[in-house]
Amino acid sequence: MQRTYQLSEISPTRAEGELAALLLREGRRHRFADGTLVQQQGDEGDGFWLIESGTVSLRRFAADGGVTVYGILGSGDLFGELAYFVGVPRQVDVVADGEAVLVRIDSALIERLLAHEPDFARWLLKSLAYQLRSAIDRIDRDRSQSAELRIARALADMARRDGPVLALTQQALGDIVGVSRITAGQVLGKLVRAGLVRSEYRRMVVLDLPALSARAG
Repeated sequence: MQRTYQLSEISPTRAEGELAALLLREGRRHRFADGTLVQQQGDEGDGFWLIESGTVSLRRFAADGGVTVYGILGSGDLFGELAYFVGVPRQVDVVADGEAVLVRIDSALIERLLAHEPDFARWLLKSLAYQLRSAIDRIDRDRSQSAELRIARALADMARRDGPVLALTQQALGDIVGVSRITAGQVLGKLVRAGLVRSEYRRMVVLDLPALSARAG
């Protein structure tokens, strides 16, 4: 699927948990309503964010009005660190999907942790490695996988990380895997009839994660 930066899909080490708690204490907490633009492509990369709760999507909007969703991030994930360390402008827009609470990590805190907390550098390297893995996976998927396989894998990946109840519409699901809402609805209908998922208003429920994972290959 087209999620990125998914540090929280694996169990954090004790050091990472302590670092996350430190960032939550010392960073600046912000609340964003559904649909709010958190950062815009081209903004200065002068810090990054930790998601305390809720989800955000990473997007690029084309001149013709089309949108490409590069990732959906949730609690415990970082984003914005690539632009900060490379010294380039933000590469994507980030939009809150529902209400989200984010913690802003500014440059002074980043530099202090890098100087005194070796585990912080390892945590950031893990995040950047996941970004690279996700980019490679996306290229492979876009070239070779069917819409059904991509959707099944996207739902299975999100359910493994976020639990079986996913705050996700058919349109958002289509945007994530790069298909139309109609195609996403057709594939979702197959998964519903197979007893793998249930579609509800503005959310989807994964009923049988092992079977859905097997269907995703």
